[in-house]
Amino acid sequence: MGTDPRIELLTTVQLLSGYPFLTPHQTHYARVVLKRFSPHVSHPAVRHFRSLSASTGWSDAYPTAMLYLSDPPELEEIFPPPPPVYAAFNGPENFDRFVSALRSFAHQTRFMHFYHSQEDFFGELEQGVRGLIGDHDPISTVESYYGIRQLSYHLILSPLLHHGGFGPHIGRPGGPYDVYTVLGPTRAQYGIPSYGPRPHLLELIWHEFGHAFANDLAGTYSEELLQRSALYLPLSKPMRNMGYTRWIDCANEHVIRAVTARLSTQVFSPEQGRQALREDAERGFRYVHAISRRLVEYEQYRTIYPNFSHFYPRIVETFDELDRPKRPRAPVDEKTRPEQD
Repeated sequence: MGTDPRIELLTTVQLLSGYPFLTPHQTHYARVVLKRFSPHVSHPAVRHFRSLSASTGWSDAYPTAMLYLSDPPELEEIFPPPPPVYAAFNGPENFDRFVSALRSFAHQTRFMHFYHSQEDFFGELEQGVRGLIGDHDPISTVESYYGIRQLSYHLILSPLLHHGGFGPHIGRPGGPYDVYTVLGPTRAQYGIPSYGPRPHLLELIWHEFGHAFANDLAGTYSEELLQRSALYLPLSKPMRNMGYTRWIDCANEHVIRAVTARLSTQVFSPEQGRQALREDAERGFRYVHAISRRLVEYEQYRTIYPNFSHFYPRIVETFDELDRPKRPRAPVDEKTRPEQD
């Protein structure tokens, strides 16, 4: 757990570019970054990202891309980025051009010198999050629930990132993966980013780690899920506002959010689980209650369903049931209606 210089380099460039999808909270750290790096606001890395994001908007591929590189200033490619990362940068050539500009920015600004100068602040962030997590082990919680193990887990705190997070996972398709949760602050108190309250923090970690377990299954059953794509239409407006423009991603989010609510029920209380479901339903995930009810079956029959992949067809059936038109009730024959006492 801790900050990551690759993510901090990216968010620094994003801040200088005027990228609107960062934390809205006023923090001392953001002011320090602006003061330190504002003389470089016209650097090619900043201009390149401003141009890129103007055409593509918000994308989780930006921070994900950084995880395929070594630490600044070298930023050497560790693993080949997948096609979705290249697509977000409008092709491999543009991605390489941006990385080259970032490398130049890191050298020219002595970025790592600045990063190390913030170690006390970063340490306080980490200490605060460790205090909120306490003795809970989110890794064993998600692995136990999904019945699947991954290669490694990394919790990255990013004080400039927007509220919420990302859940990248890196590795060969089908896993196991190196799993990441990249978190932005919930709020700021006296200029210091905060990641609480505790239930919200743990729900967010479970959610982001959950992508490594659920995404592949959504892909495996994509044909079956796409047959229920009519379910997207009544949700389309709030989903698009949140960046879920495809039904397959929307369906996958329903599953992960329902699992998160079930974990909240088990770790905290039934009321906390119900609150998580209510909040997601209010955001537009109207099918999350039905998925959550179906997951109770998974929890009760783990001998039949040893891991989540065994149970996933039952989740597909839930979407199928939601997609079926409700049959109208047969009219009651007045002649045979029983008399009321």
